[in-house]
Amino acid sequence: MIPVLLVACDEDAGFSSSPSLRLEFSSDTISFDTLFTAVGSPTSGVVVRNRNSDALRISNVRLAGGDASGFSVLVDGQYGTSMNDLEIRAKDSIFVYASVELERNGADVPLMVKDSLLFTLESGVQQHVMLLAYGRDVTFLRGENITADTVLGGGHYVVYDSLFVAPGATLSLKEGTTLYFHDKAFMKVAGRLVAEGSAENPIVMRGDRTDRMFSYLPYDRVPGQWGGVVFTAESNDNSLLHCDIHSANYGIRVERGDTLAHRISIESSKLCNFKGNALELNMSRASVNNSLIANAEGNCVKVVGGDVSFVHCTIANFYVWEVRDVAVALHNSMGEEPAPLRGALFANCVITGSKDDEVMGYLSNLGDTVPDCINYRFENSLINTVAEGDTCFVNVVFDVKDSVPFAKEHFRLIDHEVFDYDFHLAAESAARGRASDAYITSLPYDLDGNPRTAGAVDAGCYQFVEQSKEETEN
Repeated sequence: MIPVLLVACDEDAGFSSSPSLRLEFSSDTISFDTLFTAVGSPTSGVVVRNRNSDALRISNVRLAGGDASGFSVLVDGQYGTSMNDLEIRAKDSIFVYASVELERNGADVPLMVKDSLLFTLESGVQQHVMLLAYGRDVTFLRGENITADTVLGGGHYVVYDSLFVAPGATLSLKEGTTLYFHDKAFMKVAGRLVAEGSAENPIVMRGDRTDRMFSYLPYDRVPGQWGGVVFTAESNDNSLLHCDIHSANYGIRVERGDTLAHRISIESSKLCNFKGNALELNMSRASVNNSLIANAEGNCVKVVGGDVSFVHCTIANFYVWEVRDVAVALHNSMGEEPAPLRGALFANCVITGSKDDEVMGYLSNLGDTVPDCINYRFENSLINTVAEGDTCFVNVVFDVKDSVPFAKEHFRLIDHEVFDYDFHLAAESAARGRASDAYITSLPYDLDGNPRTAGAVDAGCYQFVEQSKEETEN
């Protein structure tokens, strides 16, 4: 007979209740960027690690505020505001995820909401992770159809589906108004748009995602977050002042309409970071002054016929998400249909980018059947193109590849790693002092509000300003 040795399993073997042992957290805080009240947040989380040689039991994990703060958590597969009897084996870990839905707070600014996630070990030791969120009240516009004159006097709005301004109606946006567009949402203007921001309180049009794709990359810097702004054939006399439009599929598109009417004026505004064209003007009379137009997978500026002027603009294309077009493209046809370019003036501008040539002309004599169909002029500007001998380029510095500085070296910061761009002029930029004094009366201040001084006017939308030591270090 062979003896059999029976060994009873001890479920407590390896678990320690020593008060000297602790959990380790990948972060001491789960935080959320500014959220819209009454809308659930995306999920964020931490990893809870047991670095010890013994397993640990967690008697309880709970939200200190219960369900009052609006937070909820998922801990190792258990969902709620309080979970009991969790285990973490030696050298192992569990995941904790949190989300939050904040109540309206009635304030004009985001308000902070805090809570703590408390971990009580079997030993009685208590540890915690902070939960932090800011909530902003917004007004929701769902498929909004504006049929009468309407004023949005500041505040924050989330647009779903579309925002349509009907023929005969004027939508007036006052300073400080922010429109957050949901995925694929867009604005279409068949009536009139008058957007009057200020340097201190611009009008902002952006996507509605306030979280991050990666820790270093907010979705607000990612192109294609929403649709864009279209002005239809019926729409005339539109005005944009101190507007910031960014990170959409396209920026502003003006469709072909009345070629004798002034379609749109854009001044002291920013159009940046688009999957299509940043600004497309089709057979339009338009003026763009003192503005930054940058980074587009299409063209930063596409002009198809018409009569347009750009004065003191910085047009720069350093888009790196996909293969792209150029900074400025001039056309005088739409497919096989003539689109005479009656005038295209670029004065006191900076036009550059990472390509060897950032200005392209798709221009023909239209079979000699359409008179006065090719008219353009570049003057007192810094331009990345090759146009030697072209008399339509007057007092221009050509920003060619072998020149020093070149392209990104004209600006303070072009950082493709984190998609951060600062188009203020660098000290060594050839745009400094390049501009004419001719527009000082009409545009006495740059996009930041800095004065332009006769005899020392810089090309582009920004006058050079020496940075402080603190600004340089940051």
